[in-house]
Amino acid sequence: MEKSRKWLNLSTKEIALVSVLSSVWIVSQIYLGPVISQITQVHGVIQHLVGWLLMLILAELTGKFGRVSIMAAVAALATRVIRRSALLYIWVIGLGYALGGLVFDLLFFVPFANNLRGKNRNAYLLTISVLSGAVVLVPYLFFKLYTLGIYTFIAFTPECVYSLVKDSILSFLGTLIGFSVLPQIKAWSTRIRV
Repeated sequence: MEKSRKWLNLSTKEIALVSVLSSVWIVSQIYLGPVISQITQVHGVIQHLVGWLLMLILAELTGKFGRVSIMAAVAALATRVIRRSALLYIWVIGLGYALGGLVFDLLFFVPFANNLRGKNRNAYLLTISVLSGAVVLVPYLFFKLYTLGIYTFIAFTPECVYSLVKDSILSFLGTLIGFSVLPQIKAWSTRIRV
């Protein structure tokens, strides 16, 4: 029983790191997200770029499953509460980000991934970023299917494909940025792994 609950034991450093990185994600979504969306006319740029950058950093620094899932869930919940919208739509979007964090967490800590090094590891991390970035859209698609009906949903498919490609590319780019930032973070920070 003790081993099965071991991943839940967060150290003080891990709690602090999850809190700080969640806060960075939340603040960037609340303040930078709308500005960047207006400038680029593309929604979700900051959520994916910053979110997947932070997921990579947190997973690498802690080396433990569950921390990324907690950060993604906290960021998704907090941004939904701060935006104070009672619409089911906005909560479905939040669920998508929490689900994306869970998928990233699961795939990052798959046992065979520990054996990957160098370019193979980077390619794997970019792949899981694309997959977890695409998963963000799943709750939204079910919501649209439920609210629109099957025939209207089929007509809505091109917009869904666009969102899927956009989210996957932005998550990929967030992780790619993480590759350049992570060495500097590791250089001045101590390992949090216990």
